Amino acid sequence: MRAGSEPSSALPPALQVDGWRGIPGLVHGFFGRSGGVSDGAWASLNVSEQVGDAPSAVAANRERIGRCFPGMTWARMHQVHGVRVVRVGSADEPIGDADGMISATRGLALAVSTADCVPILCVAPAAGTVMALHAGWRGTLGGVATAGLAEAEAWLGIPPAAWRVAMGPSIGGCCYEVETRIGEQLVDRWGAMPDAWYPAGIHGRLDLRAANRAILLAHGVPASQITAVGPCTSCESHRYFSHRRSGGRAGRQLSGIGWAA
Repeated sequence: MRAGSEPSSALPPALQVDGWRGIPGLVHGFFGRSGGVSDGAWASLNVSEQVGDAPSAVAANRERIGRCFPGMTWARMHQVHGVRVVRVGSADEPIGDADGMISATRGLALAVSTADCVPILCVAPAAGTVMALHAGWRGTLGGVATAGLAEAEAWLGIPPAAWRVAMGPSIGGCCYEVETRIGEQLVDRWGAMPDAWYPAGIHGRLDLRAANRAILLAHGVPASQITAVGPCTSCESHRYFSHRRSGGRAGRQLSGIGWAA
């Protein structure tokens, strides 16, 4: 058995939202870096073929995650740190460059891959719809969260108050230092964020989850329906891939959501 691998019968561990367990048919999870077959910097559940890992290992890791979503197919987007959100009806549809997907299709799981950015999983139970978003600092500043809310309302008539939102493991304000101009642009566009942006000279610290929470609250998602799941990826880089902590040499973990077939 290769270093970093796990018994083939084991399912990789994933975090879930306690309050979502009672939603009929919903399948979701925030996976970390354990439970796969990859070696070295990608040990062990890397899901990206773009970081130097062996394609066969990536395929095996994806297959293991797939066992946690039995009978479901996967929709994956080419994430570009933008704000494009697409409506997806099947895994065969071309998605292309995007940082968000919305679907009401049974048997289809929406995937987000991250290594410090925020994976945002959303469900509107009454509308039978799910959404998955990818938010780094560029996507947060650009408003990928509001783009998702707006598209869902325009396409499907789902108001922001209908969504339950969970933000998975991502780099926290404890570890994420960015240029002050980024924090200033964020505040200029979205308003003061004392819980998310901590300026300190030419740099400051940014809490991406707190920033997205503030944006979601300002656009109609109730506070009681927004939750953060899991730790800072940089602090817990032994459990989660962290691009910042690893100096850019890291795998990608997957978060997924969908309706069972």
